[in-house]
Parts: sequence; structure tokens; C-alpha cells
Amino acid sequence: MTRKQLKLLRLYTGLTQAEFARGVGMAPGTIAKMEADLMPISTANRAKILRHYDLLDEGFLAFCERMKV
Repeated sequence: MTRKQLKLLRLYTGLTQAEFARGVGMAPGTIAKMEADLMPISTANRAKILRHYDLLDEGFLAFCERMKV
């Protein structure tokens, strides 16, 4: 998951960074740093986000790759 894909998912859900962070169980600052590319998206955080949105089948990420996002 890239920072652009993270932001796209958050915007698609219509959530602020704080709302998105609460939903996935992270600090709002963590989401902000990951979106700004100031912090890498760890495997654990990636899994937490994908699990929360039931995207573990990689469908969302495959879609983003096809769309060059």
C-alpha cells in the first residue's frame, strides 16, 4: 500500500484523517505522517487497514495498481 492508495481509500470512505485513524485503531498523527510520506506504512499498519475495510484479498490494491495510483 502506497501513501497515495492510503489517502485514496480514506477519501473514498469520506473520512477525515482523525475519523479514519479511530476506525482502524491508530493515532491521527500516524495517518497524517503516512499520507505525507514522513513515515513508512508498516506491514502491521497495512494489514490493520486492509483488515478493517475487508480488503485482504488485495482487490483494492490490485485495482490501484491497474489505475496507476
